[in-house]
Amino acid sequence: RDRFEGFVREVHPSILALRGMPKPVIAGVHGAVAGFGVSLMLACDLVIAAEDAVFTLAYSLIGASPDGSSTYMLPRMVGLKRAFEIALLADRFGSAEAREWGMVNRVVPATELDAAVTELARRLAAGPTHAYGNTKALLNATFDRPLAEQLDAEAAYFADCAVSEDFSEGITAFLEKRAPKFKGR
Repeated sequence: RDRFEGFVREVHPSILALRGMPKPVIAGVHGAVAGFGVSLMLACDLVIAAEDAVFTLAYSLIGASPDGSSTYMLPRMVGLKRAFEIALLADRFGSAEAREWGMVNRVVPATELDAAVTELARRLAAGPTHAYGNTKALLNATFDRPLAEQLDAEAAYFADCAVSEDFSEGITAFLEKRAPKFKGR
C-alpha cells in the first residue's frame, strides 16, 4: 500500500508545477489518451486534440480510483454528472465529445496538430505574458474564493498589470491603431 501511494504522490509536484506556472501550458494530444494521460492533459491550460484522439479515464477498468488531479479537474470542466460517467464507466470517446464537454479547446486534423500547437505557442509567447500569469492565477483560484475575495484579487492583479511595460505598450498600440509588441514586463 505505501509503495503504491508513494508512486502516485511522485507525480503531484508535476501537476502542481503545471497549474502554478505563471505561463500558459499547452497540450497537443493524439492517438490514445488514457488514465494519467487524461489527468496530465486536464492539468494543462489549453489543449489541442487531433481528430484521431481517443480518450478514456480507464482507472475503473483495472479496479483503481483516478489519480493525477483528474478528480479535481474533471468535475470543474465537464460537470459532476459527466465526471461520474467518465470515471466510473471508463467508456472511450473521441475528440469531438472531449471538445463538446470542455476537456479540449480545439480539434484539428492529425496532420495539422503540430502546426496548430506551434502557432498557439507563438501567439501566446508574443502576448502579454505577465498578464497571462496573473490571469492564470485568478482563474486557478476562482472556485476556491467567495465572489468578494475574487473581486479584490482581480483589482490587485489588474493594478499589477497596469503598472507594467506591457500595459503601457498595449494602451499606446491601441491609441496608435497598431499591433502591440509585448515584452513580458
